[in-house]
Amino acid sequence: MRKTAFIFSILIALASLPAFAQQNFASISFGATLPQGDYASTGDLSSNGYAKNGGAIKFDAGYFPTSYFGIGASFSFGSNYANRDSLINDLVTYIEENASSIIHIPDNAEILYGSGFWNYINLFIGPHFSIRASQKLYFDFRGLAGVSFIRPPDQELRINFDNTSIYTQTSHNSASFGFLAGAGIRYKLNSNLALKFASDYFQSKSKNTYTFELFQGVAEDVPPLDVEFLIRTVELTLGLAYSF
Repeated sequence: MRKTAFIFSILIALASLPAFAQQNFASISFGATLPQGDYASTGDLSSNGYAKNGGAIKFDAGYFPTSYFGIGASFSFGSNYANRDSLINDLVTYIEENASSIIHIPDNAEILYGSGFWNYINLFIGPHFSIRASQKLYFDFRGLAGVSFIRPPDQELRINFDNTSIYTQTSHNSASFGFLAGAGIRYKLNSNLALKFASDYFQSKSKNTYTFELFQGVAEDVPPLDVEFLIRTVELTLGLAYSF
């Protein structure tokens, strides 16, 4: 009798699985990207990103051939402001300390500076683990990897003083390996739509070079500066998911 009851309970549990089976989904989310580590640090042109808080857009999808494990994919775009004042100060200091002969840039020098944003595009794929806690609530966990396309800010700095002009710029796109690890919640609003919240940790690597041109009364040279550091961000997004 106990054996029959045990088997019957298992059959009931198995029969209930389809009701809690995972649903494939595609989503769009918007939110904030918060720079971490060297990417957010200032003070060292060769290893810091001078990045400030910015925004992110994510297009995510999940396909679940089994109840819990599936394949996740993400196409995302992130953008971060550059810390203008700190960057200018460190560029001026680098020029003064690394010119082939002594250059002193006075405090009243005319400084014209234009800077864009840090931009990156990610194409990632990897395992996606999902738990359906109830008829409406899902908990998602994923670890994705792929390629990141990094574009540093288009920076142009011109310094004018005493009939002297100094010009520096950097603009070098790069592609490198990147990955993210994250977790999220999907709460179903109806049979097809769900509210989606996610928190992701993203990491990739940036490489670019500052070049310096000195002209109009300046004969000294300033060597180019190679820059390399890890881009690390925490991305917090909110959006809608469509289940199918």
